[in-house]
Amino acid sequence: MSYKQVYRQLFIELRKKLTDASLAQVRNQALLTQALGYSSNCHLATLATLLLVPGQRENLVQRIRRWLANPATTQQRCYMPLVNQLFAQWSRVEVGLVLDRTDIEDQRSILMLAVAAQHRALPLAWRILPFGATGAESQIALLKQVRPYLPQQARITLYGDSEFRAVKVQRYCRTQRWHWHLGLNSDILFRQGDEGWRPLQAITVTRGQRRYVQKVLLTKEHVFGPVNLIADWTRNTDTPRYFALDQRADRHSWRRGRKRFWIEPLFRDWKSYGFDLEKNKLVHARRLEALLIALATATLWMIHVGQWVIKTDRRVLLEARHKHDYSIFRLGRDYTLRSQFMNWPLPVGFTVSG
Repeated sequence: MSYKQVYRQLFIELRKKLTDASLAQVRNQALLTQALGYSSNCHLATLATLLLVPGQRENLVQRIRRWLANPATTQQRCYMPLVNQLFAQWSRVEVGLVLDRTDIEDQRSILMLAVAAQHRALPLAWRILPFGATGAESQIALLKQVRPYLPQQARITLYGDSEFRAVKVQRYCRTQRWHWHLGLNSDILFRQGDEGWRPLQAITVTRGQRRYVQKVLLTKEHVFGPVNLIADWTRNTDTPRYFALDQRADRHSWRRGRKRFWIEPLFRDWKSYGFDLEKNKLVHARRLEALLIALATATLWMIHVGQWVIKTDRRVLLEARHKHDYSIFRLGRDYTLRSQFMNWPLPVGFTVSG
């Protein structure tokens, strides 16, 4: 498939999905998604050289900037329809939501809500915030943004580290009848039965050991519960880690809780191992949030291609049969680039199996 044919197919697919976006918006999003699929990074000057539009590079950079700055370029209009399609095709019983934060040097933070799928995470919604920790309000706002798109019959579980421990977040999950598995700080107070309030670090656990505690209340201020606890001290960490969950705390829930780590490959793909977002130098919050629309769209496309490569037994074109060194995202990117030189067929779409 030629470069021009790929663009036309991207435009057609996005036009079908982004029904509230203008023709110009869809065209620019298709152009930018294609450029990201073939580019080594997301720097605007680099992307401009890959736009299927005539013109001087500086003019093409300004075209990208206008799309990023356009108030109509919003997640609701330009990305959430793809989330809707993602969950329309969802086949698993559980939807594992992963909440996490990543930083852009020391200037901005990205609060990301993603869905766990095949040992990685797919982007659902995000906020660009000042550098540093986030609060319960911004976290709950993301959950509310995604909630209308979640499958009605699926079991929803929220995973996150201690930054997302707020009782407000846990209470929101309870009102939605969701499950949760969230990290806690060691100084948080808990109470079990008739015992007094104690910090989590009072739970006796030694290196290499894991303990499960059932039916406790959290914090003197909120007296929230009952919840269950996991105290986990792995051999490669200096101190134990603690988690609160609404389901029974046992080895099965501990294994499920590892899904919170699946978002890390997504951040690596967007940063040093993929789109090089940290070196983009785009610090304006509004434009950076819009750029992530294009990154998220391109990510779904690359994973769509990667899954197709595996399903059609084309993986051997990119790696030895006895090795599975590359992620689905990397397979998609490498195949997309290689297809231009070898005239291989290239699927264009955003359907990703959960």
